[in-house]
Amino acid sequence: MSTRFTAAMAFTAIGIAMAAAATAQPSDNFIIHQIDQTPQEAAKLIRDHIATSDDWSLNAEFEIMGGKAVGMKVCFNAMRGHVVAAGLHNLAMMPCGNLAFYTEADELTYLSMLDVSYLTTLSPHPELEKGVALARPAYAALFSDVLGVE
Repeated sequence: MSTRFTAAMAFTAIGIAMAAAATAQPSDNFIIHQIDQTPQEAAKLIRDHIATSDDWSLNAEFEIMGGKAVGMKVCFNAMRGHVVAAGLHNLAMMPCGNLAFYTEADELTYLSMLDVSYLTTLSPHPELEKGVALARPAYAALFSDVLGVE
């Protein structure tokens, strides 16, 4: 009986933890926008835009959750020099743009990006602050121009 009770408590705890994770609210470190495209369509639009631009690099693209979501590592190339100038150890944070496209339970699709200010949170340096100030509007323009995000 004790084993059954322990197992039931463990499953209950797991269920509660999963429910909490599913309803967790993102911190201010995330930029989130609802988009009209599916995750795969949004990723293709970004990929195609980057392929025709010298301003951007696509460092990685990968499916998440069995293809239900798409992750991308996108770099605004002008940011690279600021990262290097702040110290080569900062290269571990490249690329600067970490984003995901996913569909929530409400059937709406979202873009989630880690705000590039995480760079200065993890490694405070004036060069990184300059890079963040340069990159933020560039990412906003990319999402506006390519995905129609305002």
